[in-house]
Amino acid sequence: MDPEPELLGDEPVRLPREKEHESHRAEPRSPAGRRRRRVWWTVVVLALIAGSFTWYADASARSREADAMRACETQLRRASDHADYRMGLTTNYVRPAAAGVRIHIADLMAPRARRALPDVQRADRVCKRVLVRPWHFGLIARQHAATAYSGALVTLLQIVAAQGRRTFHDDATLQRLRNAAGLSGG
Repeated sequence: MDPEPELLGDEPVRLPREKEHESHRAEPRSPAGRRRRRVWWTVVVLALIAGSFTWYADASARSREADAMRACETQLRRASDHADYRMGLTTNYVRPAAAGVRIHIADLMAPRARRALPDVQRADRVCKRVLVRPWHFGLIARQHAATAYSGALVTLLQIVAAQGRRTFHDDATLQRLRNAAGLSGG
């Protein structure tokens, strides 16, 4: 016997769900799982806020350090130009005269070196006071170069200033060392 064919009618038919299909559905999350997820997102957000704050603070500090380095370099450039100008005047003055007469150039350059020295010492102190954070490599290189040059220029001018006939009294450090050595008399 042939089974009777099934005919569909106009009535909607709804089949009941099977238990198997329900087991594949996502189970509702447990409160502990939600809490862990919320904690994780809170940590991420706090890390981003802390990172942003740190970046902003470092950028502000770098900007202040760069401004201080520009001030140091400007003051050092002016002092150096002033010293070069003063010493160069003496050199240009002595060259033509030195051919016929024996002149002790240190006697001529010492007073000019004494006048240029305070500006150079001031610039040296300004450059040495600039504090740069160790991870600002470009600023550290600039600061090291500026302090090396300013220190060498101070030393050079002190040596030239001390070479003249007149004892060099304008440099307080040199005078303290002279007094400590017991050479202040005479």
